[in-house]
Amino acid sequence: MSGGLDPTEAAASSAASSAALEGVEVEVEVEVVAVHSSETEVRPPRWLQPMRNAVRRLPGGALVWKVLVGLVGGAILVLGLLLIPLPGPGWAIVFLGLAVWATEYAWAYRLLLFGRRTVKAWTDWVLRQNLLVRGLVGVAGLLLLAALVAAGWYFFIR
Repeated sequence: MSGGLDPTEAAASSAASSAALEGVEVEVEVEVVAVHSSETEVRPPRWLQPMRNAVRRLPGGALVWKVLVGLVGGAILVLGLLLIPLPGPGWAIVFLGLAVWATEYAWAYRLLLFGRRTVKAWTDWVLRQNLLVRGLVGVAGLLLLAALVAAGWYFFIR
């Protein structure tokens, strides 16, 4: 065995490594993300598939369906973006618009997964912080909201 360890040397090396790591705790987070098997075809939820298939069977139906999903998803997304500065479900509506797009477009599905992971990571981080940091994050959010309302008033209402 040139250039490698024989089985007894490998076993001794492995035992030495595990002895050196004894008492060391390692935390590993694994996230399994379901990804569509095909980049070109995104499958909508089961309840939507009969309607999608019926429209796609029509002449030019595939294009009509894509345009319809694009317009409906875009309208919902724009509405959500407009509502973000206001108290209420602005971000939830943005994610709903992305979810509509994700029924037809692979890039929107990947963006939706990224957004979900990011929001979950942010929420988990905030919840791990002490009460002072959470309060400062809340105050910063209120100050941002006040600044957006003031900017909206200054540029659009005044």
